[in-house]
Amino acid sequence: MGQFRVHHRYAARTVVYDGLEETDGWQFKRYSLSWDGSAMDDPRFVEGEAMARGLLPTPAIADDRPGAAIVIRHQGRDQNHVVIAWWDRENELPIRVVVDEGQGWRPANEHESICVWDLQIIAAERDAYVRHILAWPEKPDLRRYLAEIYAPSDGTVA
Repeated sequence: MGQFRVHHRYAARTVVYDGLEETDGWQFKRYSLSWDGSAMDDPRFVEGEAMARGLLPTPAIADDRPGAAIVIRHQGRDQNHVVIAWWDRENELPIRVVVDEGQGWRPANEHESICVWDLQIIAAERDAYVRHILAWPEKPDLRRYLAEIYAPSDGTVA
């Protein structure tokens, strides 16, 4: 039996907020992460992002779904992935991940998921959602939620 060990020390990754995009009734808060601080290879992510968006439910807006989603494009050391997460059933955040290791995009397998860097963004998005949507059920403010973006406190780009 093998022994667990960490192969790479944790280091902050460059995070960039790519803006808000509206498509097919969805409002996407878009982020990019790069493991080494290099510029995103945007063309490499087109197919993966399209695949991830294809996993969204329709219609975008329903009684318990505000049509708000988060997209994270993650340019990693050994693989790239796209995370798509959307607010649904009022207070739930379904998450789907698609992966590319150089052979084309595919859905994540049972051992692949979001990572610690993606979780930083998702945690900030959760807090913003609680602050602007769930804390004021009589008057949720989707506009304010969409305007609040994750900004790292460790000096990386946002």
